Amino acid sequence: MAMAQQDRPEQPRLTVIDSLAASPEPKGFWRTFVDGSAEIAIGAGVGTGFGIEAAKSVMTGDTTGRWWFFAASLAGIALTVSGFWLRERLRKLELKRRQVRIGIVVTAADPSGSLAYAQRVDAQAERYSRARCAVTIKSDVRLPPDGTASRELIDALGDRTIEAMAIAEQLLPDAVGVDLIPTMRLHVAFWYGARLGHTHARGVMVHELLQGNGNPSHFPAVPLKVEETLGGPLDVHALETIDGGDPTVTALAVDLQAWGETFIAPVRKTCKEKGIGNLLHLSSPINEMPSESLASAVGQICRVWSQANLSKSARTGRHAVFLSGPVAIAVALGARLASNDHGRWTAYTYNRETSDYVHFPPIPST
Repeated sequence: MAMAQQDRPEQPRLTVIDSLAASPEPKGFWRTFVDGSAEIAIGAGVGTGFGIEAAKSVMTGDTTGRWWFFAASLAGIALTVSGFWLRERLRKLELKRRQVRIGIVVTAADPSGSLAYAQRVDAQAERYSRARCAVTIKSDVRLPPDGTASRELIDALGDRTIEAMAIAEQLLPDAVGVDLIPTMRLHVAFWYGARLGHTHARGVMVHELLQGNGNPSHFPAVPLKVEETLGGPLDVHALETIDGGDPTVTALAVDLQAWGETFIAPVRKTCKEKGIGNLLHLSSPINEMPSESLASAVGQICRVWSQANLSKSARTGRHAVFLSGPVAIAVALGARLASNDHGRWTAYTYNRETSDYVHFPPIPST
């Protein structure tokens, strides 16, 4: 279902797109036939009884009814085998039922960009979720035409997502986890992740869009849950002091596409313009980070941030994050870094059309 261009509500909405409802299980007497117990018991009895009669007819030389005894014995054995097949089939279905996942597609369409692209990616995410998950729920909203959005709107999108998790858990109480598939710009994704947080009862795996036309269209990228990791794929640069900046304001810059000076030079320029006093910079040594490295990259970023040599006033002051790369990383960083005090954070992403950084939410005036 593609996003409707008209009649978009001002507040996020929830829609159950698909649900593979569990079929009612038979009870009591009929349950024994479904799980193979009756077939095994009846087949064993028939096969054994007529098998004994067939053996007796051979030993006594009495041919009367001998082939009927053999036929009935074989039928009993076949019924027993079918009972064990039914039991194994039920076991596999039960195992599959316990491994079902909940899919939640979250879209914040930005009219300042390509609406056609946003619609295409949204539809792609929906198809992926429906093919992978037992139940799919969508939460979507269109941002204001000028490309801005209020904190309250994105907070509401996060709240709707948490509500979607609760609804899905009622539909599928045995589901093992949630597949979160976000479609939004990086700076919005960070704030959205901060609203979600990382302390959910079930594991939430954020999925990322595959670049290209491969199938599936997405892949599991980063869990929201904090995971202890050692090392990481990123290069860590020395903490910088920005001349003339406020020492209580610190920026975290994450170059995940190995842009080098093309990335960090505009970051330094923006820091200077916004009065940011400290800059912590991490970068990838390669242009395209392998999908299996995304989770460890998030863990490394969070660890480096927590261990950075910042003053107490800088720790308790305002923070900024300059983002690049996958949306899944922006969501996970927001959930892990900013969930407890996301009012201190401002997220930036580069706007190629204007050749500068746009941010969300607006920096409070001082």
